Amino acid sequence: MCPNCILNQASLQSGMYVAFGICALFFVVGVAAMYWAFRNGEFENMEDSKFEMLDDGLDGQLGGKAKAQYERLRTSKPGSGS
Repeated sequence: MCPNCILNQASLQSGMYVAFGICALFFVVGVAAMYWAFRNGEFENMEDSKFEMLDDGLDGQLGGKAKAQYERLRTSKPGSGS
């Protein structure tokens, strides 16, 4: 407790209500954000985002090449050694 609270014999209950209220507000905002993200399809295709960050311009050549190579490696047979 703070020295001023001890000297004035102020209770901490009002501060606790404010702290829990702020925590509840952050929780509700977080749940609403997750609901919005799932509803708008933000988590449907998470693989493309790592290739889109490679693209500097509008042509998308680097991201397309990286995605094609990834798909080729993913679909190849395990143990083929290539």
